[in-house]
Amino acid sequence: METKKHTIEDLAELTGFSRRTIRYYIQEGLVEPPAGRGRGGFYYDSHLKRLLQIKALQEKGMGISAIAAIRKKETSDVVAHPRNIMVRYEIIPGVELNISREMEIREPRKISEIIRVIKAIAKGETGDEG
Repeated sequence: METKKHTIEDLAELTGFSRRTIRYYIQEGLVEPPAGRGRGGFYYDSHLKRLLQIKALQEKGMGISAIAAIRKKETSDVVAHPRNIMVRYEIIPGVELNISREMEIREPRKISEIIRVIKAIAKGETGDEG
C-alpha cells in the first residue's frame, strides 16, 4: 500500500487551514513535522488526518489549548514505547536515505554534506577519472 505524499499547499486546500496555521500547529506539537527538510518537505495522509481531526474538534467548539492538552495526553501515553522518528531524503528515484530527526537537528551541515556526496555518487560524479 503506497502512502500518498502531500505538499503544504495540498494540506491547506484539503483542510481549509492556511499554510501559516499548519506551520503553527506543527510548531505547537499538534501535528508532526514534515518528512524531509525545507522546500523538499512533504506530508503524509497521517498529517492530513490529524489536521482534519483538529478541524472537527474546533467545529465542536474546542479551543487550541484543549486540543493541545489532548495531543499531549496522547503522546505521553506513547512515551512508554518511544519510536525513533526518521526523516527520508530521496537521493534518486528508488533510493532513499533515512536519518533520525534528532541527528538532522543536531548536525544539519553534516547531513547536507552527506546528502550532497551520496547524490554525486549516485549520479556517477565521483571525481575519479581512473
